[in-house]
Amino acid sequence: MTELAGDQTRGDSTAFFSGGQSARMSQNEVAALCLKAARGAGMTWGMAEEAGFAASWLTARGLDGPRLLLAHLTAAQGRAWADLCPAVAPGAWAAPKGKSLCPIALGATLSDHAALATGLGAAPIKVGPVDQPLLVLPFLGSIAGASAGTVTMAWDGGTIEVDPAGRLTPDALAPLDGKTGVTLHLSLRHGQGARAGQREPAPAIAAQTIAGLNAFALRTTVPASDASRAGAGASSSDND
Repeated sequence: MTELAGDQTRGDSTAFFSGGQSARMSQNEVAALCLKAARGAGMTWGMAEEAGFAASWLTARGLDGPRLLLAHLTAAQGRAWADLCPAVAPGAWAAPKGKSLCPIALGATLSDHAALATGLGAAPIKVGPVDQPLLVLPFLGSIAGASAGTVTMAWDGGTIEVDPAGRLTPDALAPLDGKTGVTLHLSLRHGQGARAGQREPAPAIAAQTIAGLNAFALRTTVPASDASRAGAGASSSDND
């Protein structure tokens, strides 16, 4: 996708946080900053909106969604979008070239296919490898809510459940924090999860995370260059 130089069609009213200090941000502030950062990193507007949603959802549950998103955007720079998106097949989804999937692209595709024959509503799915897999959880939460069921995300070393209210099993989250190249096994069952915990307070976002997101976000306000066009999932169109 090609960045739109000084893309004013959506407006540039987002306030960038600065000052070199950590900050407690509202869900709307997290979503707005992370959307701009994802857009600046090369995502289409539609996918950038999904990234903002994911970071905000995690922050509301005590997880540092902005830090996880920044890590993914940084690592994905220069990769072709086709290499980041899942090839959908019954029971098993993976990147076409076997590389790690973008968790935002994976989550959005899981949501789109949830009620289809290839989706979680039909059968369990093996996905991956995927980077920063905690960023997939917001989309699993949406699927759980829409289906009034509980989604299980299992991997070699643990299991996380997301219930219809978007509650998580908190003791299982830490092992996946910051992980890359993880293969996941996803399944959906009806009813509440047995071990879902209460929501944790939103964390303060570290100054270095805010600075990194701002650096990506500022790319949306300056003329595009060859370097900026080679962002995460660069391609030739933006048709969301």
